[in-house]
Amino acid sequence: MSQPEDEPVLRTRDEIRRASIPPKQTELVVQRPMPGFVLPSDEEGNIFRTMSAVTAAFPRLERGGVSDRIAEDGIRSLGFVALVLAFVSSILVYQAGIQAARVVPDMTTIGPSYLEILTRDLAATLTALMLATRVGAGIAAEIGGMRVTDQLDALRLSGADPVVTLVLPRVLASLIYTPLITLIGGAVAVVSGVATGYFAFEINPTTFLDFRFVDGVDIAMGIVKSLVFGAAVPLVSSHAGLYAEGGSRGVGDATTRAVVQSSLAVIILGFIIGAFVEIVGGS
Repeated sequence: MSQPEDEPVLRTRDEIRRASIPPKQTELVVQRPMPGFVLPSDEEGNIFRTMSAVTAAFPRLERGGVSDRIAEDGIRSLGFVALVLAFVSSILVYQAGIQAARVVPDMTTIGPSYLEILTRDLAATLTALMLATRVGAGIAAEIGGMRVTDQLDALRLSGADPVVTLVLPRVLASLIYTPLITLIGGAVAVVSGVATGYFAFEINPTTFLDFRFVDGVDIAMGIVKSLVFGAAVPLVSSHAGLYAEGGSRGVGDATTRAVVQSSLAVIILGFIIGAFVEIVGGS
């Protein structure tokens, strides 16, 4: 029986193989992701790369996200931070009074010395450490969960930059609410210190509230530290979340890493700022 003229005869293997290949399908067109932060799949990036990505993302800031983070992270942390500062301040004043009573019976310098330490270092450092435990852990857990479930890749495929959407609003919001929480927490600490001095050692509140040891340098140091800490905590925590790997265990590791590293960053940066001011002031 002869082969119809309109049907080709397959005579070679190459022809058979080519004929078995299905027709080319229409390619899926995906919106090109916006230029920005690209997560490496093979190794963990360093914190300076994340800092560079955050800096480059400033022109594309979504302002609505900043106000949301202020309400979610800042306002909800206020009571926790104020409570911690109140109790720590009470303990410090009480211990200072006990030690002063053993050496000299004069209690008039407890208040001025305490106010200097609080303004210069204590309020900003304690606030940042508490924010590292509450806000930093939450940032790392949220971003880390999105990382291990491929939601960050989905954001990029939809044209969104994870740094612009997730990291930058948290950093800017923290720069706003950290100094404010430091100020409010410091005021609560002053009230707690005055109450402890009055009820434990009968120190007159007017005598306690003596700011003769507090100068402009102390105030400037407190402001600078609160701003630096306000940037460091969300930046370090976001970095830990961005590079989380290994499912739920990886998210837990990222959360632990965020709290430890951000707390360590607060201590080290506080030391560097204090040492710099002392060296410059001493010279």
